[in-house]
Amino acid sequence: MNLRVGLGTDVHAFAAGVPLWLAGLEFPGEPAGLAGHSDGDAAAHAACDALLSAAGLGDLGSNFGTSDPEWAGAAGVTFLAATAQRVRNAGYDVVNVAIQVIGNLSLIHI
Repeated sequence: MNLRVGLGTDVHAFAAGVPLWLAGLEFPGEPAGLAGHSDGDAAAHAACDALLSAAGLGDLGSNFGTSDPEWAGAAGVTFLAATAQRVRNAGYDVVNVAIQVIGNLSLIHI
């Protein structure tokens, strides 16, 4: 068995009035969400980066760039599904993904 490991990191600024999406879940009623070209789901984006890295397929930006209108407003789970398909198409299986989320609410000015 050939095992490959990738690392993914994603950072988004908080923005008032933006829905908060994290790990494919919406947290309704939150005063701020994560701003981005898509839904700003930093956990899903980091998982995509880790999977793409492990398969040697680049990163989220090189696969789903902000210049491509198809991905504007896309959900993190949409990126995950497309990423998993690209990883499988490259001949790899997804075995495990671990995510660590670190938030700093003291920086929010809403």
